[in-house]
Amino acid sequence: RFNIPGTPLVEPSWACVEPCDTLEDSTPADNHSISVHGVLYTLSEDDFAKVGRSEGVPFGYRWQRCTVFPYIGDGKTAGCEALSGEPVPAYTLVSSFLSTTTNTDVPPSRAYRDLIIRGAREWMFDENYVKYLQSVPVGRTIGN
Repeated sequence: RFNIPGTPLVEPSWACVEPCDTLEDSTPADNHSISVHGVLYTLSEDDFAKVGRSEGVPFGYRWQRCTVFPYIGDGKTAGCEALSGEPVPAYTLVSSFLSTTTNTDVPPSRAYRDLIIRGAREWMFDENYVKYLQSVPVGRTIGN
């Protein structure tokens, strides 16, 4: 979701992963606004700290333990098919303060949304997830 307010007309919002209670809540095959695809990295302790600093931990985001289903992207449906595989524990970033998120999404800048789409294509996320990302409306920014 794009529900962490940013700077109007510059970067209107930031993305935020939100926890769900059950696997059933997180994985409907046709509802990619609930499931999240991403890249899973193994980081050294030092690199983990660097990522935290670059993302504003603990001010904007905080680390949240989560369960993920790793897969090697094929640009088609490997992510959905991975849900029958073995989950692994991981960490993701979530909003530090629930009060800073909004109940409705704030359209991100075209540059931010397109950066996410480029990464999704590079890592060959499921095609339906890429289509979902492409459908996210963009907000007004200076020069846009």
